[in-house]
Amino acid sequence: MALTIEDIQQLPEGQTFDCKSIQVSTKALAIPIVAMANADGGILVVGVSDTTRRIEGIDQEMKHLNDLLCVPMDLCVPSVNVSFSYLPCVDEHGRSNRILLIHVPASNRLHTTQADDCYMRVGDKSKKLNFEERLQLMSDKGERNFEDEPVGDAVINDINMNAVADFVHIIGYNKSPMEYLRENNNFSYNQKWQRIC
Repeated sequence: MALTIEDIQQLPEGQTFDCKSIQVSTKALAIPIVAMANADGGILVVGVSDTTRRIEGIDQEMKHLNDLLCVPMDLCVPSVNVSFSYLPCVDEHGRSNRILLIHVPASNRLHTTQADDCYMRVGDKSKKLNFEERLQLMSDKGERNFEDEPVGDAVINDINMNAVADFVHIIGYNKSPMEYLRENNNFSYNQKWQRIC
């Protein structure tokens, strides 16, 4: 969708559209980039006040603009593969100027900020995810399987030891199935397991 200045001034911020002042900090810009990448993607417009929709432009802040252009690579983990485009405009002072459009694709990976905070775009907000929501998003994106999650109240009787015995035989493990569970991949790690095992 090709946006015009008029579109940008009239479109409400939402799931896939957000405006940021040229004064936005690099850390603050990383948040909606991560949030959009974790959701449906979208377009971030830089150089337009997000509160008043004044057209500020970006050309008067070239050093800061260069820092902002590095955000998807330097402050998003892993990097978000955005694309950039520029839209000519006349700024609030009547000067020829440009605004920056950051096109954020929806990602099949989970992204965080450099501070390891995870966000997801929900409506017109970048919602910080708690631990459980982050695990759910990882599962939804196929980065974490349900089978990988620990079962905190499991006891030794919950395990089919015949199946474990078959498995250790197939892989050529020279110790007992119980030793395999104790010594490999942190299958047993809490006090309950240590006491029962």
